[in-house]
Amino acid sequence: MMRILLFAVGAFVLIPALAEAKECVYTEKSFLARVVAVDSQKRHAYGGAGEATSETPLLREKEIVLSFEQGPHSAYTKYILDILDKHCVKATFFLKGSAALANSVAVRDVARRGHTLAAGVWSKADAGKPEDARNELESALAAVAKASKEPVAPFLRISQRALAPEFQAYLEERGVSLWYADIESGDGDQGLTPTAFANRTLARLKEAGKGVLALRDTSKMTVDALDSILINMEIEGFKIVQIVPTANFEPKAEVSEKLSLPAAAAPPRVARPAADQRAEQQRRDAPRPLARETPRVAAPAAQPQRRLSERENAARQTGIGDDIRQ
Repeated sequence: MMRILLFAVGAFVLIPALAEAKECVYTEKSFLARVVAVDSQKRHAYGGAGEATSETPLLREKEIVLSFEQGPHSAYTKYILDILDKHCVKATFFLKGSAALANSVAVRDVARRGHTLAAGVWSKADAGKPEDARNELESALAAVAKASKEPVAPFLRISQRALAPEFQAYLEERGVSLWYADIESGDGDQGLTPTAFANRTLARLKEAGKGVLALRDTSKMTVDALDSILINMEIEGFKIVQIVPTANFEPKAEVSEKLSLPAAAAPPRVARPAADQRAEQQRRDAPRPLARETPRVAAPAAQPQRRLSERENAARQTGIGDDIRQ
């Protein structure tokens, strides 16, 4: 039976602040309302237009699981993590296996900030054959574990819904559950501004009522709109639920041995999120205080030299003067 961890009434959990994050105090009234531990041995599919979540007590009304897929991105993922820290919420990252190996620093950052590490595919968008699907599963989860050097949840996100019986049996054997999206954000759609995208996402959340929201941390649209989405979700009374596993995935040794991390490379330079750019422009446009002219101070009048006495003149001529004024 699925075990659920709740924040008790009147209790709170204090999370130490990271260097770039504020200190988060969690109570029953927090935006992050619950942490739910899921036993993948008991159920092997969640999400997907609500058919799985409606059959289980996983989510209550207006509860949302934030999920990010196809990452990590060498630059965008960090911006997303910063925004999640700002709102004191946690998400599940379904990382692409090949991308995880290529961006291990970003993977470790996801783990360090307390989010759930899971996997998407290794590289193929659609592994139709059962053997290909098994290889994608094993390679992707092993890659995330190797890149993060941390335990990985036995949670997998793939695109296809109709699964071969052989692959379903393999999921049960390996204790892996599939996580589909109830709400697709569509952050890859063209022709939307960040504001329009945020409004459309909120409308889809209201229509669904609860579920797993799918976003991509490889999308600049998500980076630009995420802060607005979270602000309006909280205003509308939505709560975030973090999913964690009751047991971690155990990669096969022979699969892990074939994977290697590339040499570290400098991350590419990318455009900053729109919010950062606007803040920088506002700083540039702000009126600057006029330079204050340093007042000129008149030089003190020259003091008339004191006339030396005959005794002082005599001492100067003889080189004696230490005690001349006694």
